[in-house]
Amino acid sequence: MTALTEKQRLKALGEQEFPKYLWYFYACVIAAAAMVNLCSMIWAWWRRRKYSSMTTSTITLRKGVVSSNRMPAAIISATRIVAFRWRIPSVDMTLLEVLLTITFMVIYFCFEWTNTLHYDDGLWGNRAGHLAAIQFPLIVALSGKNNIIGMITGLGHEKLNLMHRVVSRIVLIMVWTHLVGTYFHWQTGGHRDERPWIYASWIVAGLIACICYTFLVFLSWGPIRRRFYERFYVMHMVLVTVIMICAMYHIHTDDVVNTVYASPYFWPSFIAWGIDRIARLVRVLLLNSVFKLPKDLGQVALVTSDTLLITIKRHVPRGLTWRSGQHMFVAFPTLGPGQSHPFTIASVVERDAREQELVFIARVREGFTRCLKDHVLEVGGACDVPIILDGPYGSPPDITPFSTCVFIAGGSGVTFTLPRFEDLVNELQKNHACASRITFIWAINERAHMRWIAKRLTEITSLVPSHVTLTVSIFVTSSPSPSRDSFESPPSTPTSEEDVEKKAVADDSDESVSDLEEKLDRVSVSYGRPDIKKILELEVDVSQGPVSVDVSGPQSLIAATRSALVSTFAGPLGVLKGAPTVQLNVEAFSM
Repeated sequence: MTALTEKQRLKALGEQEFPKYLWYFYACVIAAAAMVNLCSMIWAWWRRRKYSSMTTSTITLRKGVVSSNRMPAAIISATRIVAFRWRIPSVDMTLLEVLLTITFMVIYFCFEWTNTLHYDDGLWGNRAGHLAAIQFPLIVALSGKNNIIGMITGLGHEKLNLMHRVVSRIVLIMVWTHLVGTYFHWQTGGHRDERPWIYASWIVAGLIACICYTFLVFLSWGPIRRRFYERFYVMHMVLVTVIMICAMYHIHTDDVVNTVYASPYFWPSFIAWGIDRIARLVRVLLLNSVFKLPKDLGQVALVTSDTLLITIKRHVPRGLTWRSGQHMFVAFPTLGPGQSHPFTIASVVERDAREQELVFIARVREGFTRCLKDHVLEVGGACDVPIILDGPYGSPPDITPFSTCVFIAGGSGVTFTLPRFEDLVNELQKNHACASRITFIWAINERAHMRWIAKRLTEITSLVPSHVTLTVSIFVTSSPSPSRDSFESPPSTPTSEEDVEKKAVADDSDESVSDLEEKLDRVSVSYGRPDIKKILELEVDVSQGPVSVDVSGPQSLIAATRSALVSTFAGPLGVLKGAPTVQLNVEAFSM
């Protein structure tokens, strides 16, 4: 057997062994996340079991004295603050996200440039191509709604999508490194006179994949993605299809021509994609009568000038029932074919009901929700339309082990906090939760928005056990109107779209908003913005155990909550003196 030269050995190392090392690293990261998830579940089980046998006399009050026994809890508190609450303003990422990105880049570049200094461009150029190609299964897996990584780690697809974008951007660097290295290799090496090489079909396919991939990463930039989401989604699907086909052809042909080994790492991308699509198809078929759309009707009603209430009654198989805080993708095939949009489920599962009622609250923005509102106005403010559901998705954290639960919502963010609140009350009635204090905060722009949840909020507060201290506060951020507290009744026959909108808003009830406030028992309604720091400091100060804070709403509200929870009262020094640890759960689908 002919001995390998040093260059051949390094080439084999970079193209065959380094990919394995990189996947070992990924396996370690996933295993670490899975271990954290397992420890969280064990701790939650232990807390509930301890609470079931606890009496008020066994509660130990804090004394304000530093105790070394609290060191593990203080470390957890410090880790949460540094990793999840500190954000880098210029890139709008948490410190953990930045550290993960830097760590991934350092590891990539270490594998890329190791032992390449004294060799030609082809060595590091080809290695970069391999390191890029082997990442595609991970990129596809992280983008899927159904994937084993989420099942193991307990992270929802919307959070894994962050790492999908991080890895995608690093791969873009590898792709261009591969392109530049290959170009210089052909220009300066022994092949510089072979100009026709660029016309080879597999080379052209690689160039097309590179250009499309670059354009796709640019379109995925946050401001562009959020501003033009519907167009981005279509372009994303088209570009991904082109990239996968061209890249597979390029890699497979390169394997044959140059005897390399990238294909076995690339084609599992199609398996990951297929598993996700099959799982989504199964969900859709089980939740909907796809071939009999008229049977899958849901009601869409305009409840305020900028809010749509979507109500669907449907049989939900036991394996597809949702947990509070999860979301579904909702499609309106007769209004927007091929489009589906994520909405948090604002209702909870009724255990013994034959049909479940799914409620969604949609704020009217530009794009599809604006078209949906226009359609509703055309038919008088409410209508029944065919609706296709896909879900549920998301992994909201378990809050039953916490002694104090705080819910903070702004606007339509209440679709996340209200069902979480209701589900917690249900668990308390069954003695399956540990909460002794519940605080529910909702900030809205207009008093009329109270119509969204007034009835349900009253029902939920009436079910809270007597031993639980409950505080429910609604803050109206707009100035009070001195002229009237109720909506004027519109003419019985609307004469314009504006009249239709007024009628749609007013027809929900003949009650004035003031009458509505009077019926909100145990609910405080006030004007102004909530002082988030003051509220949280009070709750942490009086809590006799760990605190959970759920927040959903505008970025300013989420930022204020994060900022409050990096203060001294929630920091590691406070924990050392006996203060409870605080877990922050943020619902931000666009993260």
